[in-house]
Amino acid sequence: MRNTHRKKIGVIMPAIVETLDPLYLEGIYRQVSVFGYDVIVFTCSSNMQKVDMPTDYILAEEQIYRLAAQTDLAGLIFAAGKFHDEHIVERILDGLHTLDFPCVTTCYDRSPFLNVTVPQCDCIREITEHLIEVHGFRNILCLTGPQGNLEAEDRLTGWRVAMERAGLPTDNYRYGDFWVNSPVVLADDIAAGRIEMPEAIVCTSDFMATALCKQLAGHGIRVPEDIAVTGYDGGPNATLTEPSLTTVDGKEFELGSCAAITLLNRIDGKNRPLVRAQRVSYGRSCGCCDRSTKEYFEKIREKYIVASEYRDVRAISDYINRMASAESLTQLSERINELASLVPYWNDLYVCVRQDLSDMREPKEYPEQMRLFVSRHRDRTSDGQMPFRTEEFLPSTVCSDGPQLMIATPLHISSMLFGYIVTTYSDPRQYAFDDLYVSWRDSISNAISVQYIKAQNRQLNQRLEQLSHRDRMTGMLNLKGLSGKLIPMRKYACILLEIQWVQTPTNCMSLTPELFVANALQMNCSESELCFRYNQNVFGVMLPLPARLDLERCCEEWVLRFDAFIDLVRQRDRHLEKPVIRMYYDLFRPEEGVIHESLERLIESHLHHSLIPPTVKGGFAQQLEETRRQIIRLPSGEWSQEHIARAMQISVSYFRRIYKQHFGVPFHSDLIHLRMSHAMKLLRQTDMNVKVIAEQCGYPNMYHFMTAFKKETGLTTTEFRTNAH
Repeated sequence: MRNTHRKKIGVIMPAIVETLDPLYLEGIYRQVSVFGYDVIVFTCSSNMQKVDMPTDYILAEEQIYRLAAQTDLAGLIFAAGKFHDEHIVERILDGLHTLDFPCVTTCYDRSPFLNVTVPQCDCIREITEHLIEVHGFRNILCLTGPQGNLEAEDRLTGWRVAMERAGLPTDNYRYGDFWVNSPVVLADDIAAGRIEMPEAIVCTSDFMATALCKQLAGHGIRVPEDIAVTGYDGGPNATLTEPSLTTVDGKEFELGSCAAITLLNRIDGKNRPLVRAQRVSYGRSCGCCDRSTKEYFEKIREKYIVASEYRDVRAISDYINRMASAESLTQLSERINELASLVPYWNDLYVCVRQDLSDMREPKEYPEQMRLFVSRHRDRTSDGQMPFRTEEFLPSTVCSDGPQLMIATPLHISSMLFGYIVTTYSDPRQYAFDDLYVSWRDSISNAISVQYIKAQNRQLNQRLEQLSHRDRMTGMLNLKGLSGKLIPMRKYACILLEIQWVQTPTNCMSLTPELFVANALQMNCSESELCFRYNQNVFGVMLPLPARLDLERCCEEWVLRFDAFIDLVRQRDRHLEKPVIRMYYDLFRPEEGVIHESLERLIESHLHHSLIPPTVKGGFAQQLEETRRQIIRLPSGEWSQEHIARAMQISVSYFRRIYKQHFGVPFHSDLIHLRMSHAMKLLRQTDMNVKVIAEQCGYPNMYHFMTAFKKETGLTTTEFRTNAH
C-alpha cells in the first residue's frame, strides 16, 4: 500500500534551461529527498523574457504558478532571480503572501520572504589572484553585471579585494548586463583603440565571457595569447566552448542546496549547515591547460543519439494527427497513453484535467477538483481515471513509493486552461523542456481543445429559440442586440467579415461556413469584445479601442489572432474548410438614440462598394490578403513568388502584377518591410540576440539581415534597440 500522505516541497521557476537549471534542481532534490520529501517543480515554456503586454498565452502559462499556492506543500522555493521580467515575479509574489507554509526566494530580496543567495565574492577574488600570481598580469579589467544588482556587486567586490591586496588600481571596471550586449561593446572598444587593451578581463558570467571571446576573435584579437578572459557560472558549456573557460563551477548546485537547507530549517526549526560547492575550474582562456572534455562529450553524444532516435520515432508516429482525430475524450485518453513513450527519460507520466471541461471561462486559478486523465508508468501497469482534490496535486494512491522529482507544466490553448502534465525523474539532469517536449505537450492541449470545440458545436446545434436580440441559428447578437450593448460615445474598432465562397474538395463538411465563422468568432472573442451576425454571410466584431492603440494596429492584431485560431482548428479537423472571407474595418463611435441606424449605415457603406481594383479578379484579392496575413504571422517562412504563384495556380509574372495592383508595392519590397517590422517589434519587446531575431525574420544569414535592417531603418540593430529603450 502506497503512502496516503506525502510530504512535498514546491519549486517555482521559469522554463528549465538545460545547461545550469538542472544543477539547481539537483541541489534541491539531493538535500530534501533524504528526508522523504517529493520535489514538485512548477514551470512552463515561457516567462523568460520581458514583454510590454503579456499575451493570453503567457498569462495562461503563469497559472501553473498559482497551482503551487493551491497545493498542500510543506514549503516552497521561488527561483525569482531566474525570471527576466520583474512584473511576473511581483505577480507571483503577490499570490504567495497568504500561504500558510514557509517560502524562501533565491536571488530576489522582497519582504517578508527570506531571500537565499550564495557568496560569490571569494571565487572571483581567487580567479583574479590566479591571473596576478600565476600569470603575472597587472592590467586586469573587470566586466560585471548591472549596477546595483546584488550578484554583480558581490562579484565586483571579489575583483577589487584581489587588486587591492596586490597593490593594483581598482577603478578599471565596467558594469554590463550578464548577457551578450555589453561584452560585444567592450570588444569593439578595445579593437578600435577607444580603451587601452588590458592583459586580462575578468567577466562575472560565462555568457559575457563567451561573447567577449567570440567578438575579440572577430577583430583578430586572440584569447588567451593577446588577452586572457575568465567567466563565472560553470557547467558543460564552459568546458566545450573554444577556448575552454576558466570559470567558477558549482554556483547553481550550491544555490539550490542552500535554498533547500534554509527551507528545511524553517520547517522543522533545526540548524543544518549550508553547503559550499563553488570552486574555480581552470581552462585555456586564461592561459592554463585545457581540462578533460571526454565526460561532457560522452553525455552530449548520448543525448544526441537519444534525441535523434525519439525524433525519428515521432516523425513516423503521426502523434499530432492521431491525438487530434480522437472521436471522444475516452479515445483521446487511450491515445495519449499509447503515445506517452515518445517522451524520453520519465519514470511516471500523469495528465490531469479539469473535472468540467465545458467551463472554459478565463480562470484565476485551477478549480478545487481535478481528474486524473492519464496515468502511465515505466515499471508497472497504468492507473485508471479518478477524481482528486487539487490540493493533493496527484492522487496519493497512484504515486510511486519513495521521494520523487516531479515536473509540472500547464495544458492550455491561449487563455483556455485545461489542466497540467506531470512527469517524474530519478535524475534532474535528464529533464529538459526542449522543443520536442513542448510539441508533444501542445499536441495534447490541441486535441483537448478539439474535443471542447466539438462539444460546443453540439450545444450550438441543439439551440431551438433565441431571444429577439440574437440570431436564431448561431446564438450571436444581431444588430438590435449589438446596439443595446454598445456604450454611447465610446470608440470602437468595427471589423466586418463577409463570407465570399467556400471550396470543398472533399465535398464533406462537418460545419456549414456560417457556423464555422460563428463558432470561430465566439471562441476567439474575449468578454469585452462583441461579436455579431448582420445577415446570412456577414459577421462582425466590435473591439473597445484602447487609448494606446490606433485603429489599424488594433484591427491588425485581432485579425492575426483570428486567423491563427482558425488555422489551429482546421489542423485538428480535416473536414473543416476555411471560407474565403473579405474583411473591412472602420472606427465607430455610437451616439445616444441613433446607434442602430448609424451602425447599419456604416456596415452597408462597406458592403456596397468594392475596395479591390477591377483588374484583380477571380478571387485572387482574397488570396492575396490571406497570403499577406500569413507572412505577418510567420515571417520566417520561405516566401517565394514562385511558390505562392503555384499555389494560386497563376504565373509568376501575373502574381507580381496583381500583388502590386492590390497593395501598391512590389511583393519583394513588401516582404522585406513586413520582416523588418517584425524585427523591430522583437528588438523593442525582447532581449533576443540578433542571430535569433534574424532567423525568426526569415534570414538564415545574420549579416544579410543586418544589412537589410540598416537599409530599411537607417539604424543598426544595436542603435535601434538602444533608442527603443
